Amino acid sequence: MMRDPLDHPSTAQRVTPLLAGFHAARRWVRRAGIKGQLVSLAVVVALFAIGTGGRYLTWSNIRVILSLGAIPTIIAVGMHQVVVLGGMDLSVEGVVALCVVFVGLLTRNNMNKNDVGLWIVPVTLGIGALAGVVSGTCNAKLRIPSFIVTLGMSWVLWGLAVFVSQGQTLALLDTRFHPVVTGSIAGIPNLAVLAVLLTIVVQVLQDHSQFGRYLYAIGGDEVLAKQAGVPVERVKVIVFTTAGLAYGLSALLLSTRLGGAQAITGNNLLFPAVTAVAVGGVALTGGIGGAKNAALGALIVTALNDGLILMHVNPYAQDAVNGAVLVVAVALTIDRKKLGFIK
Repeated sequence: MMRDPLDHPSTAQRVTPLLAGFHAARRWVRRAGIKGQLVSLAVVVALFAIGTGGRYLTWSNIRVILSLGAIPTIIAVGMHQVVVLGGMDLSVEGVVALCVVFVGLLTRNNMNKNDVGLWIVPVTLGIGALAGVVSGTCNAKLRIPSFIVTLGMSWVLWGLAVFVSQGQTLALLDTRFHPVVTGSIAGIPNLAVLAVLLTIVVQVLQDHSQFGRYLYAIGGDEVLAKQAGVPVERVKVIVFTTAGLAYGLSALLLSTRLGGAQAITGNNLLFPAVTAVAVGGVALTGGIGGAKNAALGALIVTALNDGLILMHVNPYAQDAVNGAVLVVAVALTIDRKKLGFIK
């Protein structure tokens, strides 16, 4: 009995949908502006996979990269919107330091009898948001350059964090958040899942909301945006506030993962965040990039540093590599026409 040939699709019939899907994915990547970032990530992975004899691609190491890259991703997603506006936020270390100290002082600890329980989540996010409101207001209303405002804010909050904590390390005795932060879903770290969800939410808002259109209009040309009726000052305050929220969330996650709180927890967070934003393709001159770019940049930077560690590269050489990556990333993404001249 002969079978109907339609019951057995040919190889060409089976391959055609795959090719259509591939071309659709390629068009999306091109429209999203992340082709270069994906290529860079692939190059990093290939180099270290060869250099480590395959150890780099083991699932245990991939989990490490995802876990370590989650918090830098959250920080970069918060920071990048300020950069899209054409500004710069250098307050991350001070905001994280103060938020971490308050997490230590207000939850059950070894220094006092405070215990606000789950209220620590809105309190920490509120402190970060308040710092962002102050920075945004000074930038938008007083017209102080964002570079100066946020740098000063970082030092003010850092000093306040040291003063409030008396320079001590507080052990967190409330462990209810620890399983959430250190756990995983289907083998994927919870922090990585949270970072991806945050990236998706922010990217959707940027692509499909009036706020997103305002954001890119200001980053493209602030004067024209204001003439077109865009509420520039309000958008700036909102952007700095959301950045502060991201820093506050990062502080809560960091202190929980470490099981302790001290002001120096905020140290060494700024450079990786700025590098991630630049490597991701967010132009420091504003108007170009999105949450997906910042997240990819953070993943690339984390994957790069993980590979350097696995290959036992000298720590000072690692710093040199990261510095070179930042300079190259800025050189490739900056719009020199906007600057007019370089000082």
